[in-house]
Amino acid sequence: MDYGFFLQILFVIAGVLIFVTEIVLLAKRKLSESTSLTWGFVAIVFIIAGIVLRPTGWIKYMSMAGMILLCLVGLCLVYGLFVISCHISELSRKETEMAMNISLLNQEIIELKKNVSEKEKELAKYTAEKTEENGDK
Repeated sequence: MDYGFFLQILFVIAGVLIFVTEIVLLAKRKLSESTSLTWGFVAIVFIIAGIVLRPTGWIKYMSMAGMILLCLVGLCLVYGLFVISCHISELSRKETEMAMNISLLNQEIIELKKNVSEKEKELAKYTAEKTEENGDK
């Protein structure tokens, strides 16, 4: 069997799988737009590499077991990077949500401080009026 042809097919299939997976994860809001765009470019590079490159001389240097091992290591690396980018996108999204929540809480604190100062002024007026009434009697 020609390992080069096997590697070409593997590259094209990997590129298509990466492309489909990143589109599905983008639709589910698991990947951010910029990360999804990057993975889209990686998928296109994989597909183009599978179509254009012709690694026919690899038979001299690598056995079938070596090719399988190389493919498994490459698959593990790509999968690991994909999972890490999903986690980074999720953390980035949560960070943005937390920043918005903190902003809303800061606005509420400002409004509560205004309400407290208004109530203190009303209490001071009420206390002054009561002392005047008690002083007049």
